[in-house]
Amino acid sequence: MTKSKTFWLVLASLALVVGLTFWQANLEVRPAEVASGDLLYGEERTDGYFTIRDTNGRILDMTARVVYPGDEFIAEDNRHYRINRIEGDTAWTELLGVETLSGDSAQPVTAGGGARNLVAIYNTHSDESYTPTDGSDSIPAGGGIYKVGEVMAERLRSLGVQVEYDKRPHEPHDAEAYRRSRRTAVKMAQDAPAAILDIHRDGVPQASFYDARIAGEDVTRVRLVVGRQNANMGANLDFAKRLKAYLDEKYPGLVRGIFIGRGDYNQDISPRSVLVEVGTYTNGRDQAQRGGALFVEGLPPVLGIGTAASPQGPGPVGPGAPPSTRGDWRGVLWVIVALVAGGIAFLVISTGSWQGAMERLRRFTTREWGLGWPRPQRKRDDPRR
Repeated sequence: MTKSKTFWLVLASLALVVGLTFWQANLEVRPAEVASGDLLYGEERTDGYFTIRDTNGRILDMTARVVYPGDEFIAEDNRHYRINRIEGDTAWTELLGVETLSGDSAQPVTAGGGARNLVAIYNTHSDESYTPTDGSDSIPAGGGIYKVGEVMAERLRSLGVQVEYDKRPHEPHDAEAYRRSRRTAVKMAQDAPAAILDIHRDGVPQASFYDARIAGEDVTRVRLVVGRQNANMGANLDFAKRLKAYLDEKYPGLVRGIFIGRGDYNQDISPRSVLVEVGTYTNGRDQAQRGGALFVEGLPPVLGIGTAASPQGPGPVGPGAPPSTRGDWRGVLWVIVALVAGGIAFLVISTGSWQGAMERLRRFTTREWGLGWPRPQRKRDDPRR
C-alpha cells in the first residue's frame, strides 16, 4: 500500500471513530465508567447522612447521598461551594464565589422555538415513600414517589404541556438501580422531550430541613442534583440554574439548592436532564405533592413550551422534532462532518487519487440526481481526445 493510501485510510478511520464516539455518548454508558460503576452513579447512605458545612461551621446542606471531595453545592443564597475534605459525617467546603442567577438566567433555554412540547418523568428509586402518610419509607414497585410524580405530571398538563410518565419499577434500591433505569431514560429520550426529570425524595431524618410554607401552602422544598461526570454536565447545570432563577423569583425558598455530585445519573442522555429530590421520607407525601406541583410550574417558561409560554401552540411533536439547543446541533454537526470526511476518504482510497474520487462523485450525482459537473478541459494534443 502506498503512503498516500495509508494516509487516507488512517484519516477515514479517525473520522469514523469521531462520528461513532459522539453518537455513542448520547445513548450508551462509556466502557471505562461501566467498569468502575461508582463513577457513573452516586450511592446513597443507609447508615446516616452527611452534613455539609462552610469554613465557619454553618450548615449549608444535609443529604443521604454519598458525597466526595470535588462535589459542589450552590446554596439557596446562590453561594457556590466545593467540598474539599470529609471528616466522618461532615463535609467541609470552600467558597468558590456567588452565582448570578437572575435576569438572563431565567430566560427560556430553548429561546427561538423548536422545543417539543413534552416533558418526560420517571423514578429510578421507585420504592421511595413518605413514612407519615405511606406507612413506610420503602414500598417496592409502588412507592409514594409515584403519587408525587402523578401530581407533578397533572400540573404540567394543566399548563398545556404534554407529559410522558414512565412508571416502570427499577428495584431493588441498590447501586445498580441507575443502570436499570437507564433503559427507561434512553427509551423516553427517543421521543425528543424538552426535558427529562428523575423524581426522588431524600433520606435525611429531619423533616424540618425540608418543611416550608410557600404561596400559602405547607410544602416540602426541593433540591436539584446534577451529575458532574457526564458529557452534558454544562448544559444540565445551566438548565438547573435557570430553573432555580425562575423559581427563586416566583416561589422564594422552594429550591434548597443545586448539588453537583460525582456520578452521571443518566444525564448524559439529554442536555436538559435533572434529578429532583422532593422532600425527605419523614415529610408527609401531601406536602411533597404540593411542593412538586409548585416546582414544575417553572418548566414551561424556562423551556419555552406549553400553551401559556407558546401562544401559537406547542412545538413539533414528531420523533423528528429539530434539536433545540446549541448542544443538540453540535452533536448532529459532528456526526455529519465525520460521515462526510469518511466518505471522501473512502472514495480517495478506492480510486487511488483525489481526481479519481471527484470523477466518481461526478458520475454518481449526474446519474442519480441529474447534476452536471463540468468536465476538465483537455489540451488539443491530449492523446485521450
